[in-house]
Amino acid sequence: MGSKNKAKIDSWFKGFDLTIKGIPDIIAETATESFIENFQKESYFDKPWKPLSEQTVKNQKRSEGRILTRTSKLQRSIRPTIMEPGRVRIAAGNSKVKYARVHNNGFSGVQTIKPYTNKNFMGRGKPVKIKGHKRKMKIPRRQYMGRHRLLKKEMRKRIKNYLKK
Repeated sequence: MGSKNKAKIDSWFKGFDLTIKGIPDIIAETATESFIENFQKESYFDKPWKPLSEQTVKNQKRSEGRILTRTSKLQRSIRPTIMEPGRVRIAAGNSKVKYARVHNNGFSGVQTIKPYTNKNFMGRGKPVKIKGHKRKMKIPRRQYMGRHRLLKKEMRKRIKNYLKK
C-alpha cells in the first residue's frame, strides 16, 4: 500500500476516533437535561408522578403543591460522573442530598433517627435535644432518572445529527 493511501486511511481513522469520543458527551448531556426536565414536568417522561398526599400539602411550608422542588437541591445534584467510550453514568445526590435514591426508587420501611439537636424547635429559637427513635415511612416512587424509550430515542437523534456534521 502506498504512503499516500496509508496517510488517507490514518487521517480517516483519526477523524472517526474523534467523532466517537464526542458521543459519551452527547449521551451525558442528553440524559442530564432530560432528568432535570422531569422535575419541571413532575413526571418520568410520559408517566406523571404520584401527587402529594393531602397531609403533606397541609403540612408543607410552601404555598405551591410542587413535588420534589422546594429547594431544588435534588434537581441541581444531577450530574454526569463518568463519560468515556462505552460507559456513561449520571448520578444524583451528594452529602447534602442523601435522599436522592429514596425518591427515585421509593421506600417503605422503618428508618432509625439518630439523636440530634433542633436549633430552632417549633420556630421558637430555642435549641431542643431530640432523642434517637424509629420512624415508619412510606415514600412513593417518583422516578426522575433511569433508562426510558423516549430518552433512548432522543439520544439516537442527537447522535445521528452529530455524525452528519
